[in-house]
Amino acid sequence: MEKPSINELIKKAKATNNSKAIQKVVSVSSKTTDETQFSFYIEKELLKKLKLKAINSNTSIKQLINEAISISLK
Repeated sequence: MEKPSINELIKKAKATNNSKAIQKVVSVSSKTTDETQFSFYIEKELLKKLKLKAINSNTSIKQLINEAISISLK
């Protein structure tokens, strides 16, 4: 079997005029609170429990952490 030359491959690629997917642009809604990014380390088992609680309570990990910190600071 004969190998096709690079020029033949280029011609074949150009001939197959595939339509390209166009990404939809959606505007980002503005945040209602003033937030800043903060990183920290957490024990693996605590993170697993936190993820499970977020799933079971149908909320985000971020929301759970914010609520826990708010309660702790009261």
